[in-house]
Amino acid sequence: MQPQLVELAIITWFVAVGGYAAFAFARESGRTRGITRRRMRAVASGAILFIGAIVAIFVGALLAPEGAFLGIVSQVAALAAVLAFFLGFAPPSWIRRAWREPDLRVFLERSIHLMGVNDERRLIIELQQSAAAAFGATGASIGISDGERPVLRYDDGSGEWMELPEDAFIAGRAFTQQRRVVALNAATTDPANADVYEHTRAHTVIAAPITVDDRRIGAMAVYADRAPIFVEDDLWLIELLADHTAVLLEARDLARHASDLQAREEAARLKEEFLSAAAHDLRTPLTVVLGQAELLERRLARNPAAPVDAVGVSRLANEARRLRDLVSELLDAQRLAQPGAVMDREVVDLREVVDVLRKRQLEHDLAIQVEEPRTPVRSSIDRMRIAQVLDNLIENALKYGLNHVPPQVRLWEQGAEARISVIDHGVGIPEAEQDRIFDRFYRASNAQSITDTGMGLGLYICRRIAEEHGGRIWIEPTAGGGSTFTVALARAEPPVEPDVVVAEPHWIGPTAEAAADA
Repeated sequence: MQPQLVELAIITWFVAVGGYAAFAFARESGRTRGITRRRMRAVASGAILFIGAIVAIFVGALLAPEGAFLGIVSQVAALAAVLAFFLGFAPPSWIRRAWREPDLRVFLERSIHLMGVNDERRLIIELQQSAAAAFGATGASIGISDGERPVLRYDDGSGEWMELPEDAFIAGRAFTQQRRVVALNAATTDPANADVYEHTRAHTVIAAPITVDDRRIGAMAVYADRAPIFVEDDLWLIELLADHTAVLLEARDLARHASDLQAREEAARLKEEFLSAAAHDLRTPLTVVLGQAELLERRLARNPAAPVDAVGVSRLANEARRLRDLVSELLDAQRLAQPGAVMDREVVDLREVVDVLRKRQLEHDLAIQVEEPRTPVRSSIDRMRIAQVLDNLIENALKYGLNHVPPQVRLWEQGAEARISVIDHGVGIPEAEQDRIFDRFYRASNAQSITDTGMGLGLYICRRIAEEHGGRIWIEPTAGGGSTFTVALARAEPPVEPDVVVAEPHWIGPTAEAAADA
């Protein structure tokens, strides 16, 4: 019995020690990632198989001769354990590449999607996480060169950049020496920063420069809390990731420069369009003013007692007012390009604004059609600015209308919005150009057939005023031809329940038939 007790004790000891080793490796594999996780799982499997082989040997000896088959089981388990340990501690290069392939593919795919990230700090953080995952390492860091100063910028983990001398840390050495650097014991290799390596669990560090041609972009470092994480073929891998990161950052810079160049070209184009439109529109009334003024000057020089040319003075005043309006439009466009242009807001019944518009048009012998509810439609607005929007829309409706049909104005409530529509029956706007009609200096292609005046600022001003009110403006085609412009503004009170007040629309002004006959 004593030999059997000894064998049982040995079995128990092997099971306890081997089981703990298997448990430790399995637990650690859950804390790691990438190829490191696969290697530790292989070692944990090897420990379990080794325990199984030992147990099978001793149990076979205790049950001999009936347990002879357990000898075969123990041999198979031992061979499998040796293979598992081999894969875990010293996997062949082709096995390592196969294990790394999914993580490396994720790194490449993820980095490509990062091309469009505008936040440079977020881009760097994503690349660091992807590089660490590709190695199965504890972490990674990327330093970006300032270009003009001898520093590398690192993310400090709190949303800010940390600037360090370009030769600081092991990554700095790789950057300044422009070669890969391996530090099996980072604290010994770089004792000046030993506390930092200890805090970040960076026992072993490998680093490589991030360079494109002769341009030094930065440096990449990958670190782990134990040396066996990295082997010889990790050196070419970090160079591969550093080169790919360099290409990514270079491509991103080129894309940003191209975008800036495109923006400058667009600004130059808008400036040219502005100068062309402004010169054209300002020159016409200015020529009339100057010509009329010179004519009056010559008449007064010939005969100071001659009666005043009433027609000439009226023409001079009209063109001067036109010049004033054009200059005001330019100034408005400039002011409204900045936020906060709407200042004097008050709660107003929009029916009052529409009524003022109708009366003003009547003074010019134009009876527009107005449809509005009987109950107040209140909104917090800058009264003069909203009146300016309606004036611009009415002016466009008159300018591009056909058959002398007056425009229509409709005011109504829809949900939490108050809406005003200006409806014309004119030439309309081509569908392909409706998205651009509210851009600065843009005029529809068919506008030239009606008139060559206008700088393309009226609808831009309307859009900016609506946006400053927290509202919106859009265009829809009018049935039978023409355009319908709708401005939506937030109501200043909850929608009225239908069973309390019913807002029945009614027409103010002549009927459409009468207006057409007129």
